[in-house]
Amino acid sequence: MKFLLVLAPLIVAALSYVMYKEDSNIKKLIITFLLLWVVITLGIVGNVMRSLTPLFLTHLVAIVIAYAATIYYVLKGKFIWLALAAPLITMFVYLIFVWIGNEHLPPVL
Repeated sequence: MKFLLVLAPLIVAALSYVMYKEDSNIKKLIITFLLLWVVITLGIVGNVMRSLTPLFLTHLVAIVIAYAATIYYVLKGKFIWLALAAPLITMFVYLIFVWIGNEHLPPVL
């Protein structure tokens, strides 16, 4: 299972390199690597959510969907914005839950 964590980004990197050699589109290559970096970063930062297990599992599913959307962008050249934004949405929901549950912070209103 751990080899998939290393193999998955390498697959996207290899696909993007092959597509770059085919199209010579540097803009698409840079966007692909930025998307991959964001998905990996959100996957790492998402480990903070382990205290809320259902939200953490939702975040993991959102990360996998965002990874699939990154592969779709590499192959087809079209963004799936909702799939790419899903991990960010789960992070914001977690931050809202933390804000509401923390008694040391001043009230919002």
